[in-house]
Amino acid sequence: MAGLPVLAFGRDRRWAAHLQRVLSLHGDVEWCGVFTAETFPTAAGGRRAIWLIDGDDLRSPRLPLGDAPAKVYCFRHPDVASLRTCARLAASGCLEKLASPDVLLRALRAVEAGLFAVDTSLLTRALAAERRAPAPVDNNLGHLTDRQREIVHWAAMGMSNKQIGRRLGISPETVKSHLHQVFEREGISGRVALLALHRPDEKATVDEIV
Repeated sequence: MAGLPVLAFGRDRRWAAHLQRVLSLHGDVEWCGVFTAETFPTAAGGRRAIWLIDGDDLRSPRLPLGDAPAKVYCFRHPDVASLRTCARLAASGCLEKLASPDVLLRALRAVEAGLFAVDTSLLTRALAAERRAPAPVDNNLGHLTDRQREIVHWAAMGMSNKQIGRRLGISPETVKSHLHQVFEREGISGRVALLALHRPDEKATVDEIV
């Protein structure tokens, strides 16, 4: 990463100071400083560089983002929504603002190589949060408990008791018991009837469930 220009855009002074401390000390990075939409350097347009963008700054969309060869969004508390935002914006990475020097430099090397950069710990937390997220509530099943609605949702998606249990952190036997209670309560006799009762608007395949 010899002399690769790195620019940052945002108004977070603590983040800016952190970048200054980390990047100005490394000769393999050409640290160009921190800018805003109002102080955008004309020389930056079209340059082969990596842009670090403050994802918490609502002014960020005002930047001429189409000129950036590689955009890495940085957030104070990145989460699943942050990762999705980065994907939607065709970003090259998603990082925590105060990521350690080692994480930040490895991320820049990954982006230079054409990879998507994300801190492993962030990805782990994001996936854990995704697993904990409650299933969508079906108004037709509002009389069931939260756990029963979750199990009905994933069962209607085609997941087995074992897969549901792994996702929710409970045993397959507990899943089976909840389903049996739902069957009795709804007066139905199996998953086919359950699918007719609960048809999710958005289809998902088991392969998409991590």
